[in-house]
Amino acid sequence: MQRIQGKAVIGRPLAAGALALALAATGLAAQASGGTTRLTRAGKTAPIATAARRVSLVENAHLKFAAEHGSALSERGSATGTYDAPVAVTLTIHPKTVTATVTIYPSGGSITGYANANYTVKGSYGYFGGTMTVSHGTGKYRHISEVNGKPLGFSGKISHISFAMEVKAHGEANL
Repeated sequence: MQRIQGKAVIGRPLAAGALALALAATGLAAQASGGTTRLTRAGKTAPIATAARRVSLVENAHLKFAAEHGSALSERGSATGTYDAPVAVTLTIHPKTVTATVTIYPSGGSITGYANANYTVKGSYGYFGGTMTVSHGTGKYRHISEVNGKPLGFSGKISHISFAMEVKAHGEANL
């Protein structure tokens, strides 16, 4: 230790070591918290914003009738495409439109959207086509949103005999 004008002063090598130790401790605390952080000028940690990852969604689902709740049909099945995963759809048929709540359960969470589509009947099938907005996600999909607010495409057909349904959704989303 050096003395300058009667005061004890820590030598530069020791001060540099203390600073390195403080930085390492801060980094360990950031790792332990599970978040991605950066060190601010004040020596504190702050979260780092990460850019959204754009995903092209293309899902095709084959669903089977599960239950009826008034005018709403509940269907379950599996989707293939971007996410090969279970899907649940609640579809309400109106005279010229359909509305639907669609939830897909990919590994690590779920994604739910609401669809509005035009509806027409030809023979024993009803056909629909319109848009779907992503309402929310859970788990690793909790920040999902449409790219520039543009909804996904939504279309499909339903058998008036068995109520089996085919649904297609496509578009882009930010994760």
